[in-house]
Amino acid sequence: MKKKEKTVTVEEKIEQKSVTTSLREWVASLSLGKPQAVMLATTVAVLVAAFLIFNNLSVSYARRWDIDWGYYAILSTFVLFIAGVVVNVPFIAKHIREFLPSGKAFCGLAILMIIFSVFVFGNISNTHRVLSDETSWESMGLQMYFQHTGGICNEGVWTDGVLDCKSEVNNFKGKALGFVYSLVFNFMEPTRDTALKVNYPFYLLSLLAFFLALSKWFRSDKLALAAVAFLGGMPIYLLQSRSASTEVLYICLLTFLMAWYAFVPANKVTWKHFLLTVPLLGFFAQTRQETVFAFIPFALYYYRYFLEKPYRLPAFVAAVIAVSWPSVNNMAAYRGYDFQGGEHAAHSFDNLWFNLKTNIQTMMNLDVDPAFGGIMVNPFYTTFTVILLVATVWLLLRMVVFRRYVRGFILGIFFCLQIFVIMFNVSGTFTIDINQRYVLVALPLFALLMALGLYDALLFAGSRLFKSKMQRDAVAGIVMVFACLLSLGLMFYHAPSYKSNMLYYKNKLLGEEDFLNTELAKLPENSIYIYARPWQMLAQGHSAFSERTFEGWSTDVFASWMQKSGGNIYLVRGQDGYGKVNRDSRVVGFKTTDQIDKILDSYKHERILVDAKRFGYPLVIYKIISKKGVSQYAQNFMVSDESEGIIVLNKRFPESIACDYSLNGEKQGEMLVTVPSDSLRMDSTKIHPGMNRAMFVCSMPDGDTSVVYRDFFRESENVVLLSSLKMGRFSQEWGDPQMNESVEHHTLTLDGEPFRYGIGSHANSSIDFTLPRGFDVLHAVIGLDDESACGDGVYFIVSGDGREILRSKRLYSMEKQAIDVDVKGVRQLNLSIDMAGEKNCDHGDWANAWLEAR
Repeated sequence: MKKKEKTVTVEEKIEQKSVTTSLREWVASLSLGKPQAVMLATTVAVLVAAFLIFNNLSVSYARRWDIDWGYYAILSTFVLFIAGVVVNVPFIAKHIREFLPSGKAFCGLAILMIIFSVFVFGNISNTHRVLSDETSWESMGLQMYFQHTGGICNEGVWTDGVLDCKSEVNNFKGKALGFVYSLVFNFMEPTRDTALKVNYPFYLLSLLAFFLALSKWFRSDKLALAAVAFLGGMPIYLLQSRSASTEVLYICLLTFLMAWYAFVPANKVTWKHFLLTVPLLGFFAQTRQETVFAFIPFALYYYRYFLEKPYRLPAFVAAVIAVSWPSVNNMAAYRGYDFQGGEHAAHSFDNLWFNLKTNIQTMMNLDVDPAFGGIMVNPFYTTFTVILLVATVWLLLRMVVFRRYVRGFILGIFFCLQIFVIMFNVSGTFTIDINQRYVLVALPLFALLMALGLYDALLFAGSRLFKSKMQRDAVAGIVMVFACLLSLGLMFYHAPSYKSNMLYYKNKLLGEEDFLNTELAKLPENSIYIYARPWQMLAQGHSAFSERTFEGWSTDVFASWMQKSGGNIYLVRGQDGYGKVNRDSRVVGFKTTDQIDKILDSYKHERILVDAKRFGYPLVIYKIISKKGVSQYAQNFMVSDESEGIIVLNKRFPESIACDYSLNGEKQGEMLVTVPSDSLRMDSTKIHPGMNRAMFVCSMPDGDTSVVYRDFFRESENVVLLSSLKMGRFSQEWGDPQMNESVEHHTLTLDGEPFRYGIGSHANSSIDFTLPRGFDVLHAVIGLDDESACGDGVYFIVSGDGREILRSKRLYSMEKQAIDVDVKGVRQLNLSIDMAGEKNCDHGDWANAWLEAR
């Protein structure tokens, strides 16, 4: 029997020839001559140089750079973005009409966005989903707004609507979102509730930009609407649109980049267009640090342009690295982080395969939680997952057999590098509910594959089934209707799960936060809270410190905060206050059981609230009354800092007290304090330029004696406080050098004596300073801080211009030494601490360090 020949239409032959020809032309265009070889060599050199700089950054230096310059780095990127918009306005105005889809298509998009919006506001509460990361980005936004620095305010005090940050730390992602918050805070109240409103506009803008990009690339408004329906209706994206997740900004920036690339054809691109592309990529890289690996497809897209001149690609890569540097720098600061533990080691292929497998398993999960009313436990509709997998397999088959979508596949694989890096490192698995938001980085790609795969498969099957070419517009229409009905149908079907905060309903910390927001609002406005996550309190507008910091408060410091808060200091014991951290659970933990137990043992307290049923653990709020074993009078007596030669003494009890007062070691007289607040004006002739120290020895009514020190620095052209100078290069084997506090953020304390100024460090360490002018003497008090009782001794070394000037004797805990070092002629000053034995607990202080020119 004669085999029936396959019939191929003329249109198919033309299409196949066109695909093959374009593929051959594309491959041929990649042929490299000498200029292109120079281009690649220079690009590789730029990447290698960036890697070497990144790889050789010390952790301490990277963190300090991030805090000092992180805000200004992203501000510069924002200024470049504004300049790019201005420069490209003429081009946009000239070509906008030919780029915009039809009015009907815009109406369809508007209807879809309205339906999504009505659902979101009717079924999803405006609240945090993850809490730890989200509130840290809010705290970063506050720090950028108030202080113009790039770190996270970890501990601080709110005064008259202004945050006074007491402890600033780094974060390895979310810089872009923090910067957006800092902009929004210029127009709205700088609080958590304002931050929670930011993502919804980004959600809508992302759908618009995604639609504009795909309508151009697909050459079909209907197919673009199908992809928008898939993207906008995904559960995790709907939930995060009412939260504070950085991934929503990630999707918005990605879709803006897609729209801009679709708007600028390869044959029309010029250097002006990259004035928008580069800053967008810079912001994009600072949503998640892994995103820096995604710049390759954005270069390959305009490969013809870069091949024309050998300097173009290296310049583009160098520019992208420059605007992405805060993200690259943070990767240096957090190199090797492994804070989540897990079944497999971070930065391993075992971890990659584990995360990939568990992600797919979770996305295919059809289960619901009957214990909570049948709440959906899958962060991604299983129906969507099946369509995604089938569509991906189909498109890969079409690429291999029919040579379709080759260029798109190459661009997609390079784009997915960042996804593989996430799963390779530590945080990709959905087995932790807080990590289920990480799928957002892949959602636009998923939606694109689903829409395109359905369309291509239906078009191919229809042409074979009906022996004729199907109308592309009709097929696109079918896919659009199917996508909209499926997405909206699943969304409304699972509405009860959205109302119950599916995916995060088991996260007790979220309920704890909402509960505390209500309860703490009932307490005095000037209250200070001791809590495991103080940055969370700050984001809500409450003053807060960590348990560890509170443990380090001296009686004098405690009295000071009692005075400032009106006696309203509260310890909040939540989920983090119970049990130990289980690193094998792959869950982030901040367990503070030991610290809380010590505080409760050391302070008299009153339990003002307990809720033992709501969370599965007792949520308790204690009011701190006083230190045990310490004079009640001493705890209610405060001496202010010096201001214009005046020091104020305050007491919160009726009895009078007598204080002997000395200045710079010379006794000045006696002062009787009979009123709640009394001022002492010091003798100006006794105050010299540089460091001054006042000491009060006060006899309390109960017979106890309170000793209070107050350091103040009198400015002059011949003196300078060392901690006021900008630190140069530094290295430190544990922690970071701290200005005017110990390495653990406590008051510098040597043998029970506190110091207001100086540098807290840790052996081994080396800190460089470039002196602004010539000085003669370095004054300081050196020793191991009292927080390092287990230290076994260190050597303090002062060097000038590479020459060792002073090496101290081996100083142990409870020892201190005043030094006056001759630094005449020195321009490069180095302070080093060398461990004499083990480095454990070697917290070395350069207390009250200052320079004098005689």
